[in-house]
Amino acid sequence: MKIEFKRIIPILALFCVCGLGFSQQEASETILRLTLKEAQDYALMHNRTVMNAGLSVSEAQKRTWETISAGLPQVSASVNYQNMMGFSMSFAGMNIAMPPTSNFQATVTQLLFSASYWVGIKMSKIGEDLTETARLQAELDVKQQTQSAYYTVLVVQENMKILEQNLLNIEKIAKSAEDLVRVGVAEQTDADQLKVQVLTMTNAIKSLERHIELAYNLLRFQLGVEINTEIELTQTLEDLMSAKSANEMLAQYFDLNSNYTVQLLEGQIDLANMQISLERASSLPNVAAFYSYTYKIARSTFDMSPNNVIGLQANIPLFASGQRHVRTQQAKIRLETAQNNRDLVSESLLLQEKQLRFNLNSALESLELQKEAMEVSQSVFESITRKFQHGTASSLDVTTANTSLLQAQGNYINSMMEVFTAQTELEKLLNNF
Repeated sequence: MKIEFKRIIPILALFCVCGLGFSQQEASETILRLTLKEAQDYALMHNRTVMNAGLSVSEAQKRTWETISAGLPQVSASVNYQNMMGFSMSFAGMNIAMPPTSNFQATVTQLLFSASYWVGIKMSKIGEDLTETARLQAELDVKQQTQSAYYTVLVVQENMKILEQNLLNIEKIAKSAEDLVRVGVAEQTDADQLKVQVLTMTNAIKSLERHIELAYNLLRFQLGVEINTEIELTQTLEDLMSAKSANEMLAQYFDLNSNYTVQLLEGQIDLANMQISLERASSLPNVAAFYSYTYKIARSTFDMSPNNVIGLQANIPLFASGQRHVRTQQAKIRLETAQNNRDLVSESLLLQEKQLRFNLNSALESLELQKEAMEVSQSVFESITRKFQHGTASSLDVTTANTSLLQAQGNYINSMMEVFTAQTELEKLLNNF
């Protein structure tokens, strides 16, 4: 059989191109591109802390139904077998054998009155509300942590851009210094000092690359993704600075009752109140009705028990030597403790609000000052660089100006991070995510 290679080669080439296209498409699909809002939404869906909080809510709902079902009809059944092992009974001169017996019994009970039952249902509902509030608190925490991680990545990347730009500038100056040395305008010492500056900045860039990876790993952890997942942040620091008005946030009213921590403490107070009611309810009687049906599988010789029985049962607590009174007093003490905790946390949150507003104001003021200082340092560095190229400044002047510029740029980046941190903390307190 003759194979036509001229026809096969184009087909193979087509498969290769298609395969390359598919592989590139798959590679692009593995990159997780996220805005800040998308990152927070993604974290809410995949973060394990939020997942566990959701599971706790489901568990609390099941626990409520467990409490409710205790007051619904209860059906049980039993089967028994008894063998007298050949025992016989003498009666009126007669010897009566006792045959084996076997019964099947079904019983239905229905709770008619129980004060503790209704209090227990209310407590289960309060517990369910508390787990829901705890879930919302967990979501708020994850949003804040995700936002902080997102900001950290952007800040470190911005710092990297600044260092890389400075490295390019100092490399150009170092090359210019070599040219000046060759024509005899500058000394070799000047060129060597600039080389040291280049090496120092190169080493700083390599160190910052590791910090960028650490920042991405923290973000991956908050998002709940694999450690090797590629992430691309689609918003810049400028976007986020303009998107969120700090002045509007500073003017926003702080509603203490909307704070999840306060809501959880209010729930604890409700539970403590219900505990008092539960202790008081324990002194009331419980009443239940029952119906029993017995099927005689194997009857005894003298069987006079009925097949059907219906009745009422009441449990009446009469005297407990003061135990119920003492438990009630303990519940009242726990209620007072819960109220004190609520008041203490409320006062602490109000102080925290004032401090966070002060921190944000200070961070904004510092950001403006550091921005101005950075612009001045940039102007000084450019002026010294021009003087060095004309032979009127030394390499030490260039190195000093470059160090001052780097310090000013670092201070500006740190001030920007302080603004983001203060803003994030205040947003969390105001429940403003």
